[in-house]
Amino acid sequence: MSTLYIVATPIGNLEDISMRALRILGEVDFILCEDTRVTQKLLSHYNIKTPTISYHQHSDIKKIDYILELLSKGKDLALVSDAGTPGISDPGGKLVQAVTEKFGEDVKIESVPGPSAITAALSISGIPTDKFIFMGFLPHKKGRQTMLNTIVDSDYPVVVYESKHRIIKLLEELKNINKQIERENKEIDEENAKMYKKEKRVKRSSVTSVVVCRELSKMHETVYRGEIEGIIEKIKENIDDQKGEFVVIVGK
Repeated sequence: MSTLYIVATPIGNLEDISMRALRILGEVDFILCEDTRVTQKLLSHYNIKTPTISYHQHSDIKKIDYILELLSKGKDLALVSDAGTPGISDPGGKLVQAVTEKFGEDVKIESVPGPSAITAALSISGIPTDKFIFMGFLPHKKGRQTMLNTIVDSDYPVVVYESKHRIIKLLEELKNINKQIERENKEIDEENAKMYKKEKRVKRSSVTSVVVCRELSKMHETVYRGEIEGIIEKIKENIDDQKGEFVVIVGK
């Protein structure tokens, strides 16, 4: 029986990888990579010589068929992303689905757990996280405003990923929604004061707690906490603070 290993790799610091993950990466026949150049840096650091195959969101059906053929021949494969746990905001889940549909239980799918930007950010957020919602990367245009309002109205903390190109835009959008809610709530207070015993309108809750994590586990890791406007000012103060990958946690 061949095995497809889903292997978590460091999100920044190369030391954040388990001994088991290193062993698996060295033992499998091929490593499926989001970007072979990125993965090669990790493999070279640990002197792992396993050949790599590219597999990413733009891979076509021929590439998936090739991977399925390798598994049918008894080859053991490891799937890695550029950073973190495969299947989280990347196409790893599609491959797992294709493998299960093709082989059922004839191919073993095994998790090799490890780093994840979601859990890393939540662990240092200071926000209660017994329940939370993860929304990955938000749409750039269509449906973005609807998604933002869903985040603001959530009863639970919401975690999203954001790039350096849109981090300021995201925070300013949240700030503007907060201001809109304040205006709406003021109008509701005025209406409710006139309604006496009639059924009164319910006010929306604004965002009161935001945590922005930048470059987690890397040399320039930065965590911003507090009110949205203050975080925006801090990030805008230094152009270097607008670089890297961001995890944003929106709470109440």
